[in-house]
Amino acid sequence: MRNAILPLAAAFAVTAAPAAAQDYDAPDVDASPETLPLADMADEMRDPERQRDMALMLQTMTEVLLDLPIAPLAKAAADMAGEKAEEIDPDLTLRKVAPDAGRLSEEVAVVVPRAMQAMGGLAEGLSEMTPALRDMARRMREALPKD
Repeated sequence: MRNAILPLAAAFAVTAAPAAAQDYDAPDVDASPETLPLADMADEMRDPERQRDMALMLQTMTEVLLDLPIAPLAKAAADMAGEKAEEIDPDLTLRKVAPDAGRLSEEVAVVVPRAMQAMGGLAEGLSEMTPALRDMARRMREALPKD
């Protein structure tokens, strides 16, 4: 059954990563600290409404993933590895394999807001450090030998 977790994680990564990356705009390296998205991200991450929305979305995704049939994912993983897939009950889901997994979505509701709060603090700290980091990078470039 451990072999089924990898395909599930891969399926999640394949579907979630592009969606998360869609809204990301790389910051301009030479932008002033006021125009960098870190300060905005810090505010968003610490917004209780945003935290609640994210927790609800991730809870929903968790519930859906727990009820996803494992057999097609295991077969796809075996095909990618060039192996023959084991016979798995087509109705088998992670929820059936690990009945306590249902608690996962409840834990998501508690952990996600805390994690977002912490990430907001980190983003704010990084935003405040940006001028000093840029100055350090400039001084390091100047200190390097010129060829």
